[in-house]
Amino acid sequence: MPLKSRIHCLLLALYLFSSSPKPIRAEDSLTYKYEDYQEDNDRIRVEAHYLRAEKQLSVNTNLSVVGLIDTITGSTPSGEPIQADGDPNQVPLESLEDRRKSIITTLDHKTGDHAFTVEFSYSDESDYESKGGSMVYKRELNKNNTTLQGGYSMLKDDLTAPTLPEPDKKTSHDLFVGLSQVIDPATVLTTNISYGKEYGFLGDPYKSVQKTIEILPDFFLPITFRENRPDDRHKWIFYAELLRDFEKAKGSLQTSYRFFTDDAGINAHTLSVEWFQKLSEHVVLRPNYRYYKQSAANYYYYDLDSANADFDFINPENSAFYASDHRLSKMETHTYGAKLIWFVNDNLEFNIKYNRYEMKGLDGITHYSAYSDANILTVGGRWWF
Repeated sequence: MPLKSRIHCLLLALYLFSSSPKPIRAEDSLTYKYEDYQEDNDRIRVEAHYLRAEKQLSVNTNLSVVGLIDTITGSTPSGEPIQADGDPNQVPLESLEDRRKSIITTLDHKTGDHAFTVEFSYSDESDYESKGGSMVYKRELNKNNTTLQGGYSMLKDDLTAPTLPEPDKKTSHDLFVGLSQVIDPATVLTTNISYGKEYGFLGDPYKSVQKTIEILPDFFLPITFRENRPDDRHKWIFYAELLRDFEKAKGSLQTSYRFFTDDAGINAHTLSVEWFQKLSEHVVLRPNYRYYKQSAANYYYYDLDSANADFDFINPENSAFYASDHRLSKMETHTYGAKLIWFVNDNLEFNIKYNRYEMKGLDGITHYSAYSDANILTVGGRWWF
């Protein structure tokens, strides 16, 4: 998936899951958020506007429509290593600019102990179009203290990047099953496991790799090639989340752990901690911290000169896989910040959030300048009517 689309998917996920908890009452509402993601040294900048409208169609049925418009500008590593005749402190960068529009429609329905969710999504940008759908089923047991759930989602993407020889496609399927259990009046534990399969074009059409080639006898030149990733991928995810209320402290803790692994050799661990502190009847402070660490993909190379593999650049399908996208390297990230939520009254809420994102390579080979840190500012509000 291109860098732009990966960032967009991440931002959309953040929008969907970082909004304030839904109230117990099922009333109509409008939510707006603005987010500014700015990497250091004027690298990537993403500005996004998000609007969600929720409508109660009946006592047991709700409709939600999410619209997102974001723009991406700046520069990102091309995949090439430090150049002998270039800046010794910066890997080569490529400029990019794009604008994306997306919409997600969700229908929730509950009947007795059974709940169903159906969702459809559409996203469009200059070189990428995505269509998707998902279904989730939940069953409440044990006097609503236990919830079983399972779901399926599918995405179909069309890529038309000018760097591709011809338009290409990508398809993704994901399945999950989970359990949510009330441990005691103050504690809820949620776990789930998922499996996903992707096939089609799974690379980034804007990333390249470099290898020094002997053009003539004793005459060598560094040549760049388009990366060559596998055309299918299998992934597994385990997730666990614990919610704990501390009544005396007027706060609650939300902590989670996520383990990701795929057949490309990437193993990733994510630990997240959030604390909801009630400062007054109308103000809540939510500090947060997230740690992420991954191993490298088995086809990641900073450059190909030292790689012990056979490469056929004329017919990549006959070659070993290779990519120099730093996001496939061994690395870790830290995200920390806080969100302030102000409930003006029963019908109106405002919030502001700041996060600092820091990325660091761990393989001792990839140049440090490939990685980037960022400031993320989000402001928004919600109106129930």
